[in-house]
Amino acid sequence: MRPLVRFTFLCVLLLLVAGTVFAQTTASLTGTVTSDDGSVLPGVTVTLSSPGLQGTRTAVTGDAGTYNFAGLPPGDYTISFELNGMDRQNKRTRVQLAQTSRVDATLRVAGVAEAITVTASAPSVLETPQVASNFQSAQIENLPVTRDVRNTVLLAPGVNGNGPGNNVMISGAPAYDSVYLVNGVVVNENLRGQPHSLFIEDSIQETTVITGSVSAEYGRFTGGVVNTITKSGGNEYRGSLRDSLSNPSWTEETPFAGQPDNPDTLQQIYEATLGGFFIRDRLWFFGAGRLAEKVPVGTAMSTRRFTAVTALPYDNFNDETRYEAKLTGRITSRHNLVASYLNIKLDETNNAFTPIADVDSIVASRSLPNTLSALSYNGVLTNSLLVEGTYAKKYYAFEQSGGRFTDPIRGTWIQDSARGFRFNAPVFCGVCTPEERNNESWVAKANYFLSTQSLGSHNFVGGYENFEEQRIVNNYQSASQYEIITGGTRVVNNVVYPIFDSGTRLRYRPIFDLSQGTDFATQSFFVNDRWDLNKNLSFNVGVRYDKNNGHDSSGNLVSDDSAFSPRLGLIYDVLGDGRFRVNASYSRYVSKIADGNVGGSAQSAGSPALFSYNYTGDSINGTGVPDGQLVPTHQALEQLFAWFNSRGGFDPANFRPNSSSVPGYSARFDDPISSPYVDEINVGFGTRIGAYGFARVDLMNREWGNFYAAQLDTTTGNVADPYGNRTDQSVTVNSDNIERTYQGLQLQANWQKSRLNFGGSYTLSKLEGNDEGEAQGTATSRNTPLDLWYPEYLDYEQRLPVGYLNGDQRHRARVWAGYELSTFVGNFNISVLESYGSGIAYSAIGTIDASGRAANFRFTGAPTNPNNVYLLNQLGNDHNYYFGKRGQYRTDSMLSTDLAINYSLPISRLTFFAQADVINVFNDDAVIDLASSRIDTTVYTARTPPPASLGLAALQPFNPKTDTPVEGVHYHLGPRFGQATSPDAYQQPRTYRVSLGLRF
Repeated sequence: MRPLVRFTFLCVLLLLVAGTVFAQTTASLTGTVTSDDGSVLPGVTVTLSSPGLQGTRTAVTGDAGTYNFAGLPPGDYTISFELNGMDRQNKRTRVQLAQTSRVDATLRVAGVAEAITVTASAPSVLETPQVASNFQSAQIENLPVTRDVRNTVLLAPGVNGNGPGNNVMISGAPAYDSVYLVNGVVVNENLRGQPHSLFIEDSIQETTVITGSVSAEYGRFTGGVVNTITKSGGNEYRGSLRDSLSNPSWTEETPFAGQPDNPDTLQQIYEATLGGFFIRDRLWFFGAGRLAEKVPVGTAMSTRRFTAVTALPYDNFNDETRYEAKLTGRITSRHNLVASYLNIKLDETNNAFTPIADVDSIVASRSLPNTLSALSYNGVLTNSLLVEGTYAKKYYAFEQSGGRFTDPIRGTWIQDSARGFRFNAPVFCGVCTPEERNNESWVAKANYFLSTQSLGSHNFVGGYENFEEQRIVNNYQSASQYEIITGGTRVVNNVVYPIFDSGTRLRYRPIFDLSQGTDFATQSFFVNDRWDLNKNLSFNVGVRYDKNNGHDSSGNLVSDDSAFSPRLGLIYDVLGDGRFRVNASYSRYVSKIADGNVGGSAQSAGSPALFSYNYTGDSINGTGVPDGQLVPTHQALEQLFAWFNSRGGFDPANFRPNSSSVPGYSARFDDPISSPYVDEINVGFGTRIGAYGFARVDLMNREWGNFYAAQLDTTTGNVADPYGNRTDQSVTVNSDNIERTYQGLQLQANWQKSRLNFGGSYTLSKLEGNDEGEAQGTATSRNTPLDLWYPEYLDYEQRLPVGYLNGDQRHRARVWAGYELSTFVGNFNISVLESYGSGIAYSAIGTIDASGRAANFRFTGAPTNPNNVYLLNQLGNDHNYYFGKRGQYRTDSMLSTDLAINYSLPISRLTFFAQADVINVFNDDAVIDLASSRIDTTVYTARTPPPASLGLAALQPFNPKTDTPVEGVHYHLGPRFGQATSPDAYQQPRTYRVSLGLRF
C-alpha cells in the first residue's frame, strides 16, 4: 500500500506547490535502464550534458529502472549511464521543445569498451498521446518557406490558413481560439487571436505545434498550441548576418485582367545575431536585431496605393526595427534563471482606412510599439523534484492612429454613401488616448518523478497559472467626434466636392464614459501524470481547473465561471520496444472569455454614442451648380456647421436628433457567461521507420458547446437611454443551439539518413456547423440562434443552416524532400516542397427582409409583432438567406511546387551562405483566397436587385419560412459569382527570393 499512499499524497502536494513561476519553454527526457538479460536496473547514475545546458544534470534510476529529467532546454544531448560492475554507456539524442523524448539503455557486465551511440528509441512525437509536430530552425532554413512562425505552423497536419483574413485555424477551431507562445509569453493579439511577430527569424531555435491530446499544462483555447523558443548563448561565440532580398518585379502577374505591372523596387531585410558567454558555464548572452525599411504593408507586393475615384498615388509602407536580448544564468549547480526581452519599433507611413478619395484622409505616420518580457526560473530541489516557471508580459499599442485635428472643419471625415469612399479627414483619433492591448501572466509549476516496482513510474506535473488580459481603448470615430454621411459627391479635376442636401446626415459621436481598461483574468490549477505502468502500457492522466473573472471597461461583471478540463490518454506499445504504438485520448479544452464583441458587448466606457441629424439647410454643391462655382470641402463644412450651431448644436433637449443610441443600453448581462468548450476524442497509431524515421496517423473528432449567444425575444424587454430613446434590449447568454463539429485524419512522417531527408503532413478533414462565429474584422461574436433572436421573424432554416463552414477543406498536404551535396567549391542543399489543397467551401448568401417591411420585399404571410412587444429597432431590414446548401461551392484546388537551393562555403570559422527560392515553379494560378473576400459571392434578390445594365429579369420577394426560392425568379447569382475580384485572390504566382550572409 505504500506506493499508493505516496501516489495520493503527491497528487495533493503538487496542487499546493508554489515554486516561483513557470514557462512552457522546456522539454523532458525519460527512459528505462535494463541489463542484457532484460532485468530493470535501479541505482544507475544518468548524467546529461549539452551545449544548451549550463553544467550537467544527474539522476538515479528508481525501483522500476526508470529515470526522468524535466525542465530541460531543448537541444542535442549526450546521456551517460553508469553503475558499478557494469560498462558505462553513452548515447546521443535531441530533446524537442514542449515534448517528452525517450532514451533507453541496456548495460552489460564490465569488460566491453565504452562507446557513444545515437539512440534509435521512439521519436518524441510517438512518446505521448499528444499530437504534435516539431520544426527545427535548420530544417526551416533549408525549405522554400518564409522563416516565420505562421509559415512554420502551416507545415503541420491539422492546420490551415482558411480563417477570416487568411488567419490560421487549428483542428477546426475558430482562428482566434489557439494559443501562441514565444519564450513562454502569450503573443496572441487580444481581439482576433493571431500571433504578433515577436521574433527575429534567425533567432528562432524551434517551434512545436500541438494540434490534439494537449496536456493539462495548457489552457484557454479550443484549437491548438504553438510554442516557439528563441536561441540562447553558450560556451562558444556564435553569430550570423543575413540580408534577405525581394522585389515585386520578381513575382509573375496573375491572370486578373487590368492589373498594373509590379514595380521594380528592391526590398531588403537585415538580420544579425550574436551569442556567447560572459562567464563560461555561468552566464550566457544572446542578442539579435532586424531592420526592415519601406516594406509593403500586409500581403501587398508594392508600397504604391491609389485613392478611390481620384486615383491619387501614395506609398504605404512600414519601417520596422526588432531587437532581442536574452541572458541565461546559473545561480548554483541546481538553479538557473533566463531573462528575455524583445522589442518591435514599427512606424507606418501613410496608413489609410480605405477606401479614401483624398490625401487628407491619410494618417501620415503612426506607431505600433510591441514588447515582450519574460523571466524564467528552473530549480532542481532533489533528484526527483524540480520547480520551474516564468513571469511574462506583453505590451502592444496604437499611437497617433487617426486624425490629428480636433476642430470640426479639419477633423471630420465625410462619406459618400452611394460610392462608399471617405474624404477630408482620417477615421479615428490620433491625438486621443492610445489604444493598448496587453497581457500579463505568471505560473508556478513542479515536476516530481516517482519510480516503483508495483505501480511503474510516474512523472507528476502540477501548478498554478494566473493570466490577465487588458485592453484600453476610447474608440473615437474621428478626431472631431463628428462625421458626415452624404448621398453624393462631385469630382472635378481629381478634387472631391461634397453635396450637402436633404439626403445628408450629420452624426455626433461623443464618448461619455472614458475607458479605464478591461480586466479579463483566468486563474488555473493543473495536475498531470505521465504514468508508465510497464514496457507496453502508459497513461496520461490530467485535469485542469480554470476560474474566470472578467470585467469590461465599464466595470460590468462579464464572467465569473469555472470549469474542469480532463485530459486522459493512453499508449499501448505493441511489442514493448517502441516500434509500434497505439494511442487514444479524451480531452476537453475550455476557451477564455474574450474581449471585443462578447466581453465588451454591454459596456459603455470607451464606446461612442450616436446622435444623427438630418441636414435641412441650403443645398450646397447640388446638381445645378456649375463646376467653376463648386464650394470646396472646408468651406462647405463651415456652412453645414453654421447651420448646426444656429439650431443649438448638440442640445438634445431643444434640438432633438432624428435618431440616437447610447452604448450600454442595447445589451446586458443578466448572469455572467461561461466559456465555450470543445470535447475531443482521438485515436492513433505510430511507428518507427527503421532507425531514421517515423510515421504517425491520428483520427480526431471534436464537438463544441456552450457558445456565446445574443437573446432578444419577447422576454428580454426594452429600455430607455438618458435621452428618452427606447430600444429592444438583448441579453448575452450561453447556448448549445449553435453547432460546430470537426472530424480529421492527421498524418505526419519524417525520414532522414545522412544527406537525404523526406518529410510531410497530410490532413483529411470535415468542418461542419451552422454559424461561423467570427469574421474578418472581428473575432469572437455573439451568435444569434434561430430561437433566440427575434424568433417570430428570423426563425427560418436558411438563415443558419447546418453545412460546411468556410474553413472546411477536405484535403491538405505538404510534402518535402532535401539532399545535401558536398563539393570542392562548397556545400549545396537542394530542397523541394510540394503543396496541395483541395477547394475551400463557400455559399450563395443573399440579402432579404425576413420581416416583410421593406418596400421591395413585401410578401404574403409576413410575421407580425406579437402584441406589439418589440420596438424592432435591432431587427433591421437586411437578413441573410442561404440559397442552397451551406458550403455547396468550392474554390479551385491549389497545387504548388517550391524549390530552394542553399549554398554554404566554410572558411576557417566563417561560413558564407546564400539561398535562392523559387515559389510556385510551374506558376499554377488557382483562385483560392476566399478567406479575405477576394472571390465574388454576389447574390441578387428583390431586396438587393441587380443593376439594369445586366439585363436580368426583375426578382420577386418570397416568404423565407414557407417558400422555396427559384433561381431566376427569386434570386440571381452574380455574373462573376465564384470568380476573382482582385489579383490577390489567386495563389502566389511564381516568385523569386534571395538571401545571403555569413555565420560564425
